[in-house]
Amino acid sequence: MISRRTILGGGLAGGAALLAGCNRQPGSGYHGFAFVATAGSPAVAAVDLMAFAVKARIELPAPPSSLILHPDPRQARIYALAPKSQTLDEIDTQARKRTRGLKLGGTPLAALAHRGRLWCLMKDPAVLTPLDLSTLKAGKAIPLPAPPVAFDLEQKAGLAAVTSEDGTLVLVDLSAGRVFPPVHLEPGLGGVRFRSDGKLLMVAEREGHRLDFVDTASRELVTQLPLALSPDHLCMTPDGGQLFLTGQGSDAVVIAYVYRTEIAQTSLSGRRPGNMAISSQPDAPGVANFLFVANPEAGSITVFNVNTQKVVAVTGVGMDPGSIIVTPDQQYALVLNRASGDMAVIRIAAIAPGRAKSAPLFTMIPVGEQPVAAVIVEGV
Repeated sequence: MISRRTILGGGLAGGAALLAGCNRQPGSGYHGFAFVATAGSPAVAAVDLMAFAVKARIELPAPPSSLILHPDPRQARIYALAPKSQTLDEIDTQARKRTRGLKLGGTPLAALAHRGRLWCLMKDPAVLTPLDLSTLKAGKAIPLPAPPVAFDLEQKAGLAAVTSEDGTLVLVDLSAGRVFPPVHLEPGLGGVRFRSDGKLLMVAEREGHRLDFVDTASRELVTQLPLALSPDHLCMTPDGGQLFLTGQGSDAVVIAYVYRTEIAQTSLSGRRPGNMAISSQPDAPGVANFLFVANPEAGSITVFNVNTQKVVAVTGVGMDPGSIIVTPDQQYALVLNRASGDMAVIRIAAIAPGRAKSAPLFTMIPVGEQPVAAVIVEGV
């Protein structure tokens, strides 16, 4: 393990140079950058994942809350949403600088890319706004019937599913700009996810402690599954077969089988578990897929074996861990610690099930005040 003292003292740089000159061996780093949004300052940190060090700090007009990748990786662009200033900024990942900005005319909650456009979910006014990524100009907004909470996109059909504060769920045909009649559920809705085949929606009822399944074509409620917690955080396996849920009410992770529309089990985790991420090894038979669960109060990460649905490791990572991102090569899990202002790096191959149930940290990287979101760009 490399200590924080070594990093701050500059000792990591020499080791990073050696790593960069080697072939891609396990543990030698990832050929790319992690771009980290810091909500405590108007900046995005560019972290070299071969050197494991911040190489640039990209100044922005306002603190960002989230980052979105351009759907075409050849464009080398990412986008930063800043709700307080109601703006969106474009960042050139190769030059590592801000290139353009846009005033959104409302408060953005989230954004997702679809067919050359970035769709921004706006709370005030309640609309879905398309942004042309070539010109960075806003198109005609689609009005929503109520202030939204969250949304998801079904890429093939070009559908958006939006949950609202009043307990309604609406489907939106993006190409036609058409909002279908709402599905009336209960107030206190949270996240929403399309099933991988697009035929079913999973809707989190945070106040009702339920997971709702809604048929996409008919917009009819299929079933409601009671939960032992408020489904505040949702995480889907890459194959779309399992949905993991955490939230207030239970120190546990709920596992739902989305094609069977049933709860598989509820597994104990750390104190008040929060954000999650999954590593996948589809081309490596016998190698475990891992679910990483942040435990903000404990300053730790719990690691589940997705195949066996058992805890294999718990490791301390820093103060108030939040977002977790896995590198595309599945070598590293990156954990953003909001209170301590750093990024913990876990080498996934070092996770060894056993009595110790530990996953040693590979390194810690100071990234800035209150890191809240990150995206990974290969080869920049």
